[in-house]
Amino acid sequence: MTNLVLVFAALNLLPLFVLVLSADYYTFLDGEQKNYDRNVTTTINPKCPTNECVNFTLVHVQQEGIADVLHHIWTMENVPTFFYARTELNTEMLIDWEKMLSGNYSQAISFNKEPQYFAAVLIFKFFMYNDLNDTGVIPETDNFDIVSYSTKKMSWELKSSNCSGNVSASVAFRLSSYDGVALDFSSNIEITLTAYGTRGRSPILPHLAFTENSTQVDFVFDHVETKESFTNARLAMELAAVVSEPDSRFTLNVSQSLDDEYTPGVFKLMEVHSALNQHWIQWRPVCYTSTQRDIGDSTGLYQTEIRNVSDDNILDNTLLEWLSLDLDTRFLLMKGFNVSFGVEGDGFYRASNYTAWTLVTGHGRPVGDQFSLMVILVMAIGLGLPAIVLILGGAAIALRNHRNSKDDLLLSD
Repeated sequence: MTNLVLVFAALNLLPLFVLVLSADYYTFLDGEQKNYDRNVTTTINPKCPTNECVNFTLVHVQQEGIADVLHHIWTMENVPTFFYARTELNTEMLIDWEKMLSGNYSQAISFNKEPQYFAAVLIFKFFMYNDLNDTGVIPETDNFDIVSYSTKKMSWELKSSNCSGNVSASVAFRLSSYDGVALDFSSNIEITLTAYGTRGRSPILPHLAFTENSTQVDFVFDHVETKESFTNARLAMELAAVVSEPDSRFTLNVSQSLDDEYTPGVFKLMEVHSALNQHWIQWRPVCYTSTQRDIGDSTGLYQTEIRNVSDDNILDNTLLEWLSLDLDTRFLLMKGFNVSFGVEGDGFYRASNYTAWTLVTGHGRPVGDQFSLMVILVMAIGLGLPAIVLILGGAAIALRNHRNSKDDLLLSD
């Protein structure tokens, strides 16, 4: 009986040892990762002649590390594009502003040393559709219950920027007009981009993990005017990714977590990554329906399967065409997917007239889900206390049995 109690106690203590080891392991990782911190430097329209770039915005963020530099180039001109290139140290980005300002964008941006790797995320379209069956799934694009808005017809303005420090950079853009028609000030579509020089978690829900090689992208759709005939209107968007890899395959993975500490009520993490695992896009399948971003003000979302983007002219007059790279971007294979905001039974977009969604995209490997030190301690205490009680109880029973056996021997004498 005593041996059985001790075995049972050991089995209870096993998860405790695993948790302690994992805590030490993550602490070791946290200590090691400090060597990978990057120094962040940001310029907007770098070296553009004074007062000549008032209607043009190009953001250049440099993340300088020990052995390389990541050059991020963000622009909302023609097609919103979030590009980065990994280069050697002391690599300079060059812009021929004379060409750019004259409208001759082709290969006007270059690097004095050829990038070792590059990738980009682009936004091609926003959608509004009438979800008649309340499924939350976006219909086919040739359906009369869907309206698409090409980002090539959109004009954006720089709303704010926070680029003063060397640990992070953040800029926010607001949609100002579509096809020449100014957006009503009661409506607001914003895209905020943030790059960090270290690893951590976003301060806003869903608290996605970011790395020193990543960009966080936040989308806000606030009081967007919907089509009158769309009684069940929902919003969606088309994203695409392109990488400088010989194999253009992208894979969508869904990982499950036992812990919703960072994003209450959400246990899934979606991740798109390239064939060589050098480029990734990550998000939680949740969007928020108020500025508070609370669990009570949230709904789900759906994404389509990854597909080829086959439009040959889709990159015309975009950032990728402006770049002078050691390959013809016309032959780059691009993969795209749609994201639709809202799920069945949530009252559609009109229930809140507000949707906020966040993704993170970057180079290398993303940060996976792991238990925080607080959760590890709580679990360790929860598992450890019953084990200690069992051990002490087993020891007490063993001691009592030992005393009883000695008393029986004395009586028998």
